[in-house]
Amino acid sequence: MLIPILEITLPIFLIVSVGFSYSKLVKPDLAGVNRMIIDIALPILIFTSLSNKDFDPMGAVLFTAAAALHILLSGIIAMPFARASGAEWRAFLPCVMFTNVGPVGIPLIVLAFGPQGLPIAVVLLVLSNILHFTLGAGLMSGRIEWRTVYANPLVWATVLGVSFSQWNLQLPVWLDTPLLMIGNVLVPMMLLSLGARLSTSQIKDTGVGVRGAILTAGLRLVACYTILSIIPLEGVERGAFILYACLPSAVFNYMLADKFQTEPNKVASMVVVGHFASIAILPFGIWLAFQ
Repeated sequence: MLIPILEITLPIFLIVSVGFSYSKLVKPDLAGVNRMIIDIALPILIFTSLSNKDFDPMGAVLFTAAAALHILLSGIIAMPFARASGAEWRAFLPCVMFTNVGPVGIPLIVLAFGPQGLPIAVVLLVLSNILHFTLGAGLMSGRIEWRTVYANPLVWATVLGVSFSQWNLQLPVWLDTPLLMIGNVLVPMMLLSLGARLSTSQIKDTGVGVRGAILTAGLRLVACYTILSIIPLEGVERGAFILYACLPSAVFNYMLADKFQTEPNKVASMVVVGHFASIAILPFGIWLAFQ
């Protein structure tokens, strides 16, 4: 089992390390690249993945429900542990509820389960993104901005992708090929960008970071197996769901904490330490996913 785990995790950690090292040496300005990734490559990957003929949107309903329940249940379970983390509950709960599905989750699930894992990972990404910028932002700010849902290009990419899949529509080759090429650059670029971001991040509260990383991983797994005892996911969906629970906290948590001034230094510490802790946590998650 050790060799398959290394084959899945090492490519991710190596690409992140390249981005980390390059950023330390060169200190590039990645703001423009990151914007292109979010605004162009990400919606295109979502569309091409969900419009694939092999994607079954009705079959993904149960998985989507389980993922949404996991976000809600993990937040409820985390509430009594906020004080133990050393952070305010408004800062701690989103770090437990929302994981780094994009840069880490998508490549991890695809490497673990092959191309059939990509649509599942995309479903997780879209759902997490919608809830993060409504419910997650609401927890930190005290108000929910529902307009972020219909203004989100990822939502429209999802609607278009599912529509193409349901109605058996197909783009002409001259258009489909460049879209696939653009979507294919997303995963390695997100990993390189993650490494660059980690190289410039600061840990100002190590104690909160360590406690937060341990608590978030443990609480997510408790929520995960509680849900699996109720919703009988099987095969790739079950494995992807377990891997999802083992992901580090989303980097967007820090961005929202900084925007709403909800203990941003503590949130940054939990996010950064969580990503470094994933070197140990993700191999364990892969082992659980294949049991």
